[in-house]
Amino acid sequence: MSESADDAVTAVHCILVIVNIVGSTPVCVIILKNREMRISINYLLLNLAVADMTFAVFLTPKFILSQTFTHPDGAAGKAFCRLLTGGTLGWLGGASSAFTLVVIAVERYFAVMYPLGNKGRLTKRKLQVIIPGSWIFSLIITFPGFLVTNFDKKIERCGETFPDQWLAKAYSLTWILATTAVPLALMVGLYSMVVYTLWFKRNDDNELTYRQKGVMKVRKRVTLMLITVSLIFGISWGTSSVSYVLKHFFS
Repeated sequence: MSESADDAVTAVHCILVIVNIVGSTPVCVIILKNREMRISINYLLLNLAVADMTFAVFLTPKFILSQTFTHPDGAAGKAFCRLLTGGTLGWLGGASSAFTLVVIAVERYFAVMYPLGNKGRLTKRKLQVIIPGSWIFSLIITFPGFLVTNFDKKIERCGETFPDQWLAKAYSLTWILATTAVPLALMVGLYSMVVYTLWFKRNDDNELTYRQKGVMKVRKRVTLMLITVSLIFGISWGTSSVSYVLKHFFS
């Protein structure tokens, strides 16, 4: 890649990081400062915001530091790649985002399909398992990539060095299935049923009370917001995951 292209990629990435942090920080502040905002869905949104910021912040060194300093090699280079310039910790946040978005889709499904009961309702006790679980899942799925990330002297960049090519292909396929294909399939399926129930299923509006109509409007608004967030994630994260797989199969 030419120097001008590198500079362009770095500039675009810096802008995206700033937008990410500026957009996610208020979400965290509002939820943490306002007691009435501390409900199950908002705790999930808080975890999603933290995961998104983790992805942005820890991928930044991969694009910026490589342009501003001479990367060391040897043991120091390996340590830098795995902790900073390789972007591995950033993928940890991305995988946690995928897990959290699936949980949010499940929460919306039960909230809309079973509005009068407690079936599928997220309690604080469940969240104490789900939120740490999202990071444990992310750590497990990214750990192999962390182990094989090293500094490549030929390209003067960090890269993955698997012992065998079949391992690289197997890991990349596992990655895209666990963090992209399966989560997106679940979200599409769950939100399809939610959208049908909220917008297309025939209801007798005359039998709904004023309060019930208000709740319905809120559910529609929240669902639209979450679907938009999931769509943006699907496009951006899906593109990255497909590129990752193609790199191992056609490089």
